[in-house]
Amino acid sequence: MNELHFGCTRCSACCRSSIPLGIAEALDYDDSFLLALVFSVETWNLDDFSKNRPATPLSHEELLTALAFRKDKLAQDPSRDMVFRVGKLKATGERVATFITAGACALGEREAGAARCAALDPRGACSAYERRPLACRVFPLDPLFPEMLQNVPLRALGQRTGCDTSEAAPALWRDGKIIDPDAAAALAARQETIREDSLFLPFWGLASGNFPPLPGLSELLGSVKGNGKVDLPFAPALVYLAAAGRITAQRAEECLERQMALAARAVEEAMARKDKSERARTTVLRNCVALMAGLKGRVADAAAGLAAITD
Repeated sequence: MNELHFGCTRCSACCRSSIPLGIAEALDYDDSFLLALVFSVETWNLDDFSKNRPATPLSHEELLTALAFRKDKLAQDPSRDMVFRVGKLKATGERVATFITAGACALGEREAGAARCAALDPRGACSAYERRPLACRVFPLDPLFPEMLQNVPLRALGQRTGCDTSEAAPALWRDGKIIDPDAAAALAARQETIREDSLFLPFWGLASGNFPPLPGLSELLGSVKGNGKVDLPFAPALVYLAAAGRITAQRAEECLERQMALAARAVEEAMARKDKSERARTTVLRNCVALMAGLKGRVADAAAGLAAITD
């Protein structure tokens, strides 16, 4: 029997970065966290597996199964050709597959040069545990893998966290199935969120010119050079959600107000600390405030204009 176990030790090792969020889900936390759009790109060599450097160790067969799942299950029809692409390298002719996701995040903070979740209190405990986001609830499962391959991320846990993966911990995955029904439901919900957010990619491909000086999709993908993540201001997501009819313009304006206040406060606190290492982040926050200020009071008009473009 192939069985893997998991027990949370509250070590907070999984809380040392920004929190992944769905684009619509992010509004549930707009009063607490600074929000950002996130574009993530992975490129895989299909002909020479040895050239891949996966963060989570996996076999060639496991990779092909995971990529098929991402293509078929984590994109909606209008976004499928953008989410998953297969091409050839000019230099070698080798086939490569590129997988792209769009989403949001609650930006992490810096502490002693390292990243930490903004929800961690001074003792290192989660201050938002009872209302923690879906990505936190689904951990240690990975929504980029199907249920049958959740053993791939699970078997890597002991190497990078303080989680209890011993047989004394509750069994979580057995013979290709997640045993805990709550964990299985959380995984399915997170995967559906990723699928829904894939529609932001074709929107951004058409609408990015309306948000200068933010990069267009091609420029953005080029900037990560095949693998990596890019954070952008969250404001365009509000126009997207309003244009898609998922939130009202009034709700988008409320989010703008809250985010402007949080960003302005973060800038003030950074200036008071006089830490040179924070200068780049402070500049980015100031630019975000300027972008949001320019959009304030204009969400309804912007959403109407972009709805006409993207329909």
